[in-house]
This record gives sequence, C-alpha cells and structure tokens, in this order.
Amino acid sequence: MLVCFAMAAAATSYLVLQQTAAAHRLASYNLAFDASQGAAEVMRVETTAARLSMGLPGASRGLLRLRFAILQNRITVLNRTEFTNFIAGHPEVADILPRLSVAVQQIAPLVERPDQTGALPSIVETLQPLEPSLVELMSLTANTVGDNIEAGESRLQWLHSISAAVTGILIVLGIVLIVILLRDNRLMAENYRRLSRMTDELQRTGSQLSSAHGAIAKANEELNAQNAVLRSRDQDLAVQNARFDAALNNMSQGLLMADGAGQVIVCNNRFLELFGLDWLDAPPGRNIGALFAQVAERGLVPPVVGRVLLDRVPGLTGQSEPIAFLAETEQQAIKVGHKPMLDGGWVATFEDITVQRRADAQTEHLAHHDTLTDLPNRLMFGQSLQTTLNHRAAGSFFALLLLDLDDFKDVNDTLGHIAGDTLLVAAAERLRRCIGPEDSVARLGGDEFAIIQTGPRGIAETEELARRIVATIAEPFYFEGQRVAAGASIGIALCTDNGMNDPESLLRSADMALYRAKAEGRSTWRFFAPEMEEVVRVRSAIASDLRSALDRQELELVYQPIFAFETGRLRQFEALMRWRHPTMGYVTPDRFIPVAEETRLILPMGEWVIGEACRTAMNWPEDVRIAVNLSPVQFRSLQLPRVVEAALARSGLAAQRLELEVTESALLQDGDDVRAMLRELRALGVTVALDDFGTGYASLGYLQKFPFDKIKIDRSFVSQIETRADSVAIVESVVRLGAKLGMMTTAEGIETREQFEILRSFGCDLAQGYLFDRPQSFATIQRKIAEGLYNPAAREGMGF
Repeated sequence: MLVCFAMAAAATSYLVLQQTAAAHRLASYNLAFDASQGAAEVMRVETTAARLSMGLPGASRGLLRLRFAILQNRITVLNRTEFTNFIAGHPEVADILPRLSVAVQQIAPLVERPDQTGALPSIVETLQPLEPSLVELMSLTANTVGDNIEAGESRLQWLHSISAAVTGILIVLGIVLIVILLRDNRLMAENYRRLSRMTDELQRTGSQLSSAHGAIAKANEELNAQNAVLRSRDQDLAVQNARFDAALNNMSQGLLMADGAGQVIVCNNRFLELFGLDWLDAPPGRNIGALFAQVAERGLVPPVVGRVLLDRVPGLTGQSEPIAFLAETEQQAIKVGHKPMLDGGWVATFEDITVQRRADAQTEHLAHHDTLTDLPNRLMFGQSLQTTLNHRAAGSFFALLLLDLDDFKDVNDTLGHIAGDTLLVAAAERLRRCIGPEDSVARLGGDEFAIIQTGPRGIAETEELARRIVATIAEPFYFEGQRVAAGASIGIALCTDNGMNDPESLLRSADMALYRAKAEGRSTWRFFAPEMEEVVRVRSAIASDLRSALDRQELELVYQPIFAFETGRLRQFEALMRWRHPTMGYVTPDRFIPVAEETRLILPMGEWVIGEACRTAMNWPEDVRIAVNLSPVQFRSLQLPRVVEAALARSGLAAQRLELEVTESALLQDGDDVRAMLRELRALGVTVALDDFGTGYASLGYLQKFPFDKIKIDRSFVSQIETRADSVAIVESVVRLGAKLGMMTTAEGIETREQFEILRSFGCDLAQGYLFDRPQSFATIQRKIAEGLYNPAAREGMGF
C-alpha cells in the first residue's frame, strides 16, 4: 500500500510539473504575441511610408525597406501551422492572412522603388483596409490565450490539492510504521540477551573440559620432547660443526682466531693458501709470533709485507678496540682487519687486495688523465695549476701556454675521426718532447692543450718554447701514407707578482691571447696584453646588443648587382647584411657575424635575411634573381628548408628566383646529411651555389659529391689574375670545369677592366665587383633600375 501511495505522489508531482511547464510556455509565448507583432509591423510600414511621402524627419527609403523586410518575416511566422489552425476555427478572421499576403505582394515593387509617383500613397492605401481585421485578430487571440491560462491555473490548483493529500497520507503511514518497528526491535533485544546468557554458560563449560585435556596432553609432550632432545643433540652438534667448517673454509678472506694468550684457536683454508702453509703449520695452541715468523722466513709474500705482518699481528693480543691496517708493496697488498673477543682473544681477517689496489690506481689515473693521449686532463691540470701557484716563490714567475691545432676540424671531418685521433696522439707526443723536465702538458679537450712552464729564466725562454712548439707541430704528419699538415696557435699568460695570481685569471688571459693569435694568422703565438680585455669586452657587448638588434630594426640589407659577361644584362643581386648600432655606429660584418655564429643568433638573423630578401626581390623584374649567403650554423639547422619554404610562401617569390650560397666550411660534416639537405633545398626549386670556391679543403671533392648549380670564384684569385700566373691557371681551370659539369660560374671581386677582360676571355658567366657597382640600399637600387642605369646600353663603357 505504501508503494502505491508513493507512486501516486510521484505521478501527481509529474502532472504538476507538466502543467507548470505548460503555463510557463503560455506566459512566455502565445498566439496573441504573434498577432500583435504582425499588426504592429503593418502599421509601422504604413507609418514609415506616410512619413516618407510627407518628407518628415526620421524616415528614409532604407528604413522603409527594413520595415517591409520585418513585415515579410512576420507573415512567415503567422503562416505556421499552429496559427493557421487557430484562424481556421474562427470564420470571422479566416481571410486575414491571404489578404495580408496579397497586399504584401502588391506593395513589394513599390517598396523597392518608392521614388515613383504615387508609390508611397499606394502603399498606405493598400495596407489601411487590413487594420480592422488585424485588430480583431489581436483581440480574438488575446482572449483565447487568457482563457487557456485560466484553465491551466485551475487544473494546477486541483493537482496541488491532490499532491498535498497524498503527502499527508504518506506522513501518517510513516509514523505508524516507525511505531511498529520500535516495538519489534524491543522484543528482539530481549530475546538476544537471553540467548547470550545461554551461550556464555556453554563456553565456560567447554573451557573447563579443554583445560583438563590440555594438562594431560602437555605432560605427554614434555616427556616426548625430553627424549627427542637427547636423541638429536649429537646430530645437531655434528651439523653445526659441518656448517661452521664449510663457512670457514669457503670464505674469500683468510681467517685466524687466537685466544688471550696469543695462541692459535682456529684458521681456515684461505689463510693457509694465502701464506703457503698447511694444517701442521698452524695447529691449535701454536704461538702467533712463531707462526708469522715462519711466514716471513718462507718468502712467499714480499719481504716488506712479511715484516709488517710479523710486527703487527702478534701485537693484536690484548687490544680492546678493532684495528685495521695494510701491508703492501707494488707486488702485493694484504688488508688485515681485527676484532677483539670478550675473553681477551681476537679474530682477524686477511684479504689479498692486490688486484683491487691496481684497479683503484688505474681508476685514479683515468680520472686525472686523458684516455686518448694519456696526458693529464682538465681536472688534473687545474689541480697542478693551483699547486704551482701555491708553491711559487716570491719574485719568480711561470708561464701558462694554451694552444690548439690549426685546421684540426678539417682533418677530422675529411679524413675521419681515426685520423683526427692519430693527429692528437702524435701532437701530444711532440709536446712532451718540447717541454722541460719540470714543465707539464695536459689535454683540456678536443684539440686544446695547455702547458705550465715552471721557473723560466725570462720571457725569452717562454717565447723560445712557443717557437719550438709551433715549429714541431708544423712538421708534417702521416696517416695511412697520406701527408697531413697541421699547425698550432698559442696564447701565453705570465704569472708574476703583479696581477693574475689565480687559475681563473690565468686561463682567461691565456685564452684571450690564443684568440688573438688565431685572429692574426694562426701558427703563431701571442702574449696576453691588457688591451685584449677590451677586445673581449667589445665582443661581449656586441653579443649582448645583437640579441635585440632585430627587435630594434637595426639590421638592414644592401644589394650588389651581378651582370652577365656576354650581354651585360642585370641577372641578379646579392643580399648583404649590415648593422647600424645606435652607439658604436657602423659595425662591419666581419665583427658581428662571427659573434652571431658563436651565440647561434645567426639563426633568427638568417631567417630574417631570407624573408627580407625574398620580399624585396618582388619589386624587381621577374628575370632578376636574389642571392642570399648561408652561414654554416644555418646550414646545419634541420629547420632551414622550412625557413626557405615559409619565406617564399609569405613573399610570393618564385623559387627559381632565389639563390642560396653555401661556403665550403658549411660542408665539413657528414656527407650523407649534407647531400640530403642540399637535395631538400633544390626540391623546393631554389638554386644552390658553392661560394668562395678554392679557399677550403678538397674543393674538387665537393663538386663531385654535392649537387650545385653554380660556382663562385673567390675574390682572392680574381684579384691576382693580373699579376700571378698560377691564379690565372686556377681561375681558367675552374671556369672550364664548371662548363663541363653544367654549372654556371660567377667571378666576384672584379675591380679593374683588365680583370674583367681576362675573365670574359675564359668564358666566365657572371661578373660581380666594385668595377660595376658597390652594395647599395634598396632605395638606391630602385632609383637606378628606374633610371635605366643597369641596362646594357648604360654599361657600354665597361665593354659589355
């Protein structure tokens, strides 16, 4: 019955919610609203037309069309099935929608052309007859909706009454059920207490019976246990003795146990093997001193080890604290560990750690020495430098020489790492021969070495050492029958009483001197000078300012034209980067490009150059290309093809109008990766040129290995073709080689008419240099193109 009442309450609640929702819908939206909006829009159209015909302010043709569009939308709403069904039930307004639709169709052309004579009055005359019917429709729908709302409210009140009654009945039934449950619970509790008392009585009785049986069983068990103990005691003792012997004689360490009188109790097999003894030599009760005197006399251990054992082991008797000591020579090392016993005796272990000590020594050596050259490494060199500083006598000085091998990377990358390692080993051996007996040499990593010259008699002696090193390293190396040339650049810092008395300052100063030596031609040496710090400071400032140069728009591009030898036509421009620093003024590329490469800022800078060059080239004739130089750092970036592709897409420049110039230094890495990068770039449709051809290592090999479209002959050869026969031969060979390989050739750095004529006679394709024009800004380039200064006719004087 309770379930039935609950279901009735649920059903009543559902009906209440349904009726409430219906009432809400009637309150929020009804037919009367649609009818009133339709009538209102008819009147608004009529009013707007009337105001427009009378020229009143606020009326316009656009407003008339807007009102008419809203009226059309309202007619669509009124033609819904719900509304048409309502009108069909009321004949007095059944024709209003057809009439309204006809009227709207009639005035539609007039709304589109309200300026026609009589159009606006016609709109008003067409719509006015509809007003009474629309008003009657509004009244009829409003009354109908009101009646529906009143009926819904009556039903809702009726349902609320039923719901309240059902709820009251449920409350009464619940109270009755609670009273019944409380009575039954009280009866069950009384029965449970009676049952618990009976259970407790049964448990006490069972416990008494169990105690009696347990006492009897315990007496029997004690008798059996005493018999078993007696039978197994001998077996247990035998097993324990066997286990003790097995453990004792399988130890990796020798064990010796002695009593408080200094006599042997027991020893194991390993102890006997370690000292070449047998059981008869160490029986229980033998004096420890006599035993180790025998060990020393037999000579199975080195004499020094035997004497240490004879001196120390007998003295362990009476020691109350654990002792450990080592008896060792280069041939053998024995570690002894002693622990006293309560009765005054002791136990000692003897372990041969010769192999371990040698391994530790090897590990220690490896931790402080270079594995390839066996020279001291950076860690040991730092310790040696600090030690030298700490023990330097007043008034004395020593020299720190930092050096690295010139062209080592070329050897390593072209001939392989094995050749590079062979070169490092040979260089390390030559450095050992160069230094004095009190000097030290270390390999700091890569091809970088350091030398501490202790106690030179003067700077001249240090300079003589540097000269000897440069000359020694310059001697040719040979790898698999191939001659390999190398050199050494050296930076020298002197530790004197005046300044530079800590390792960091010395290393920093020597490094600055090394940088100067490499910058001034390599295979030479330079002493540190204070002005070098200013150079480093300027480089640091350049690196710092470069980080924001792009954001401050301080970088700019200039463009140098390149012409065809035969026709004199402008073929392309080469984009060159410049930096206008706000305080340092014009910073030349040779100062900031190396810094940008070291800090990898060349990547965003290079991306900007490619994008800016492509964007600029879109302003030039379609047959003029743009050439962009690639840094080796850019070329090693896996993102380079994506950068080029994005720049072409953003600018809209055709890929065949972009030329990428790659220097030979960018190719000094894994050949497969380089070929894959070049193929990916060429797949985009761009041209790839080998820049500064002939100045690097194994240039002809690059032409065979890598896919190039063009060769650029370095200016160092072009500048000497008037004076040196070998330069003439090289340039002519390169031009002919390019023609046979199907590659165009560009000569850069042409400055004289004679150079131009020689190159044209060789059949060179393209010309670039100050003879034709210097790099210019974009604005200047645009002016010259507009004035025709780059046309062949304007260049007749140059012999085109």
